[in-house]
Parts: sequence; C-alpha cells; structure tokens
Amino acid sequence: MAFKILSCDGGGIRGLITAMLIQDLDTKFGIVASANGFAGTSTGGLLALGLANGVPIGDIVNVYLNEGSTVFTPNGWLLDDKHQERPLGASMTDLASGPGFFSCQYVNSGLKQIAQQLLGSALISSAKKFVAVNSARLWDGSGWAPCTISNGPGNTYRNITMVDAALATSAAPTYFPPHHVAGAGYDFGYFADGGVFANNPSMTAVTELLYQKVVPNLASIRMLSLGTGECPQGIPPAAIGDPLNWGVTSWLYPWSSGPNSVIPSMALLNLTLDATAELAAIQAKQILGTACERGNVGLSRAYPLDDWQHVNELVKATSNYMNTPAWQNVRNWVKQNWAQMETA
Repeated sequence: MAFKILSCDGGGIRGLITAMLIQDLDTKFGIVASANGFAGTSTGGLLALGLANGVPIGDIVNVYLNEGSTVFTPNGWLLDDKHQERPLGASMTDLASGPGFFSCQYVNSGLKQIAQQLLGSALISSAKKFVAVNSARLWDGSGWAPCTISNGPGNTYRNITMVDAALATSAAPTYFPPHHVAGAGYDFGYFADGGVFANNPSMTAVTELLYQKVVPNLASIRMLSLGTGECPQGIPPAAIGDPLNWGVTSWLYPWSSGPNSVIPSMALLNLTLDATAELAAIQAKQILGTACERGNVGLSRAYPLDDWQHVNELVKATSNYMNTPAWQNVRNWVKQNWAQMETA
C-alpha cells in the first residue's frame, strides 16, 4: 500500500500559497485525511505540524491571511537608535522590514503565540501520522549540524514539543533569533531555520521515512511537493562588475542593490534557499519518478519572507494558478495517485 506524504517548502508569509493549494486539493479530494505523513521546512514545517496535529487547513490559511503582523513582531529597537545606526543611504522604511542588519529583525514571541494556538502542548511523538521538519542545530557537542526532527521511532528529537519544533525550523537567520530547545531531561541547545540546507524537505523526508523504517522501500512512497511560489532571481553578468569586489557587502547586503536594484537583498541567503529547494525538487523527481508530483505558483516579483502586507497579491497569484493547465495536471495526479474520495 502506498505511503502518501505531503511536502511543504519554506518561504515565510508565502506559506499562504502552499496552504491555499492544500485547501483546494483537500476540498476536492480530501488529501489531508488520506495522507499518511507530512514534511516541512520553516513555514512549511509549521504547516506540516499543524496538519499532523489535526488543525483544519482553513484555520491555517486564516493565520497567513490575518496574523502576519503578529508573526512578524518587530524587535523593538528605538527609532532614534535605528536612525543613528542605519547605513548611509538606507531609509527608515528600509529598516522597517527584514532582514535585520544589526540584530534579528523580529522577536519570536508572536510566532510562538501562533504556534501555541495551533499546536498546544503536544509532543512530536504524539502525532497520529508521520511528521518531519528540518532545522539546523548550532551545536551538537562537536559543531553545528543539519537535523530532521520527526516522530520516527528512533529519532533523537521525537519527544520535544511541536511548538519547539515549529520555532526551531522557522528561526530564519537575521529575521528571527536562534531557538533554544530544552525541556525535562534534555537540552539540545540552539537551532536555526532548516531552509539553510533543505528549504524543500522532499529528500530529507524520503531519507527519514526509509531510515526510521516507516516505509519498507522507496517504491511505497507517493509524494506531493508544494512550493511557496517561484520568481526567478539571479545576478545578471552586467551587475557583477569586478568579481573581486564580491565580499560580504555584496553577498550579504540586506537591501536590493546594483544597477536598477537587480541584485537581490541578502543574495547569499536567497541563493541558498532557492537552490536547495530546486535541487530537492529535481532529486525527488529523479528517484521517485511518476510517484512524485510538484506544484508551485509563478510570481511576477519576489516577495520577501516577511511581506505580510501584500498577502492579497499572493491570494490573487495563487487563484490564477489554480486555473492553469499546470495545476490541473497536479489535480489529475492527485486523483489518480492519492485521493481515496472525490467531493463535488
């Protein structure tokens, strides 16, 4: 019997796209109830944990639509301090959104509040279905290390709370602070966003399923992978200038720059997030073949992780995508490979 797993990418507020796509498929085919497991990274990790905890997908959609300002609670610097510390040419508007230049742009109290509303005090191990999220542990006794947090029977982190898992997978560098995971009898130290190595959790999910012997073999897996929107970003040759000048101020500059601002903000971080997501999508398709399907929304421009003010644009882009042949192909795949029922 096929093991059906739903894989959700990272992308901050763009998780609304993933949630809306899931809602569409759930309305038509009941994919949440018929799923055997959920995987996610960052905002996708929150989605996966919520679904594994039995939260209705409509409630999760509403969080993205209405709670962006809560999730992205500013760090609270004094405006005078901001004014004094801002780099030459940066406006106060520039400093009002992420990424943080001098410290984390946001506290995680708002994110924690939302996570507690969705997940309560549940442990990862209490989930009735398989769930896995990615995070980067900053110290494991010998150094930093990538980790997959799951309820697999042998997973090191299976008895931490779902809230801790959500905050660990979502601690985007420069946006949110590293999250400390500790409880009765354990202290795993601090964690950062799993998007630094697996913004698309497809391949880590496959590995965890096999390693924890949740599935008997690769052939038993059916995977639906959903993204958080794609807008081609890159650095045109004309924007490079002298390659020898590409140090920290180029790769990690927190605002768009270059001629006509064609160089993305935090170019290195965005390259890492986009490239790891695309690589995992390619690899999952290569090893799973027709047992894997991918859906993602084309966006007309880049939307930063914290751009909650423009959720209506994300809604429109996702609604338009749902009327395309590409999404109809995804629906057809779900109907043939996943759904146990179809509703009107």
